[in-house]
Amino acid sequence: MATSWHRGGFAAPAEQTRTQSSRMLWVTQVFYFVFLMMVFIGQQPFASRTQDELVAMAQENDGSDLFKQALFIGFALLLTGVQMIRKHPLQYKFTFWPLAIMLVWFFITCSWGVDPFVSFKRAMQQLIVIYITFCALSLMGPQRLFDALRAALILSLIICWISLPLTPAAVHPSTESDKALIGAWRGFFFHKNIAGAVMALTFIVCGNSWIDRRKWYYALFAAMAFVFVVGTKSKTSLALCIGMLAISNIYRALSDNTQKRAILLLMLGFGMVGFLGLYIAYQPTVERLFADPTSFTGRVSIWRVAFDYLADHPYLGAGFGGFWQVGANSPAHDYLNQQFQMLTAHSHDGYLEIWVTTGPLGLVMLLISFLALPAYWFLTGSTRENQALMVPAFAIWVFVMYQNLLETSFFDKDRQVWVIFLAAVATAHASFKAKPRPQWGRRHLSRTEIVNG
Repeated sequence: MATSWHRGGFAAPAEQTRTQSSRMLWVTQVFYFVFLMMVFIGQQPFASRTQDELVAMAQENDGSDLFKQALFIGFALLLTGVQMIRKHPLQYKFTFWPLAIMLVWFFITCSWGVDPFVSFKRAMQQLIVIYITFCALSLMGPQRLFDALRAALILSLIICWISLPLTPAAVHPSTESDKALIGAWRGFFFHKNIAGAVMALTFIVCGNSWIDRRKWYYALFAAMAFVFVVGTKSKTSLALCIGMLAISNIYRALSDNTQKRAILLLMLGFGMVGFLGLYIAYQPTVERLFADPTSFTGRVSIWRVAFDYLADHPYLGAGFGGFWQVGANSPAHDYLNQQFQMLTAHSHDGYLEIWVTTGPLGLVMLLISFLALPAYWFLTGSTRENQALMVPAFAIWVFVMYQNLLETSFFDKDRQVWVIFLAAVATAHASFKAKPRPQWGRRHLSRTEIVNG
């Protein structure tokens, strides 16, 4: 640990060093909290959504927002500066190398995209957001990181509730081109599906905090979040938030039983496979139900665009962030089958999005980094002592893994669900690494033991 010095060459008192370290921890937590709030609220809270504005946003979605770039680089530099002048040891040392290798591959794929510079800018956004998350974690540890996340979620919840009676923009207006959106709550978020997902995660986090701490206000916040999810009319988030709270409490009850946790994880895995199996088995029926662009956002027809491209380009993909909305030469344009897809920004399936942009190798890296490894952490790393962190992180992880079957949040720029997911994964990895493990070593036998053996 670095030593503090003052005039005269004498070491600063230990109490002074502890005070400075505590101050640095607090400053880091404030920086990270502000970063989260900027991500959650965005630059245009309560933004309107006319058809012309949607078209303009789709055309400008190339990672060129100078204000956002400066903001994120500024946060990264601030945290780096805090790390350089810290007076306490790091709380976490980065060893999540599969994620780093995956990012390297993403940058490599930018080189063959139709617009490598746009792909590179989108990849750089990811690098900076991931760096901010893990840099903050290394400075303040998983408990303070998760506390900041919970505080940001609760503040967002309160702002969304206050906005409902104060501004009509907190509800999707009657001018929406998608009539299914009219009347759905969205708070300060751009879309009701984003609001639904963030409020569902708030419900999960606050519900688990109430179970752990028995503080009445966590129960109140959980109830407020649940009602807001209902108001968003986001069916996927509503179904998942109830299921994830139940699953997380089963996981909590099994915190000392690795075998039973393994069964739970296998059941969750089979659930994901079962979901895809049902889709394949009933594909004609599903397509008839969801082919209407105004129903279910036309996911089946959007998936067909990606699969048709993969049939012609099975190995490398279109380059990171290089399939949708890359200007007039976007690869998706050659495969569109519905007019509304001109505004589509992603594949509405996180796994498919990574596959179509970074190829099968990128998909395999994703499954290793965000499915296989976290499953191992949650299987072997949970204890009675760290369950207040591991249980909500587990619930967020499962929520996002399932949500990406119908939405795209993996590496989705600086979007809310992606940043929350990163915080949960970082918390889980740090908690897993901090778990006490038995020390193994050779025991040398004495001469007597050898003779009698």
